Amino acid sequence: MYLKDEHQHLYHLLHDLKVELNSYVTNDDLIKELINDELKDINTALSKWNEGNYGKCEQNGEPIPKEWLETIPTLKTSDEWNQLWSFGKITIPFS
Repeated sequence: MYLKDEHQHLYHLLHDLKVELNSYVTNDDLIKELINDELKDINTALSKWNEGNYGKCEQNGEPIPKEWLETIPTLKTSDEWNQLWSFGKITIPFS
């Protein structure tokens, strides 16, 4: 897939985030839940990468725009981006 060559840094970013989140220690149950949710999303993205499906919308199979993945590398669908955008919850790009 085109992303494997052009965006190898996203794979490393996802892997590094996974390592960092796995090492985070807290007694706060809410924080633990949020970390676990994010780890699930990261693991899903990494699995998709390994299967060659990373960057494809889960709803229609179309490619998710590269700019969106640069901002939120765990996106599953284009609708997910639109929902986050409508609520103003788009993060600052990592790069």
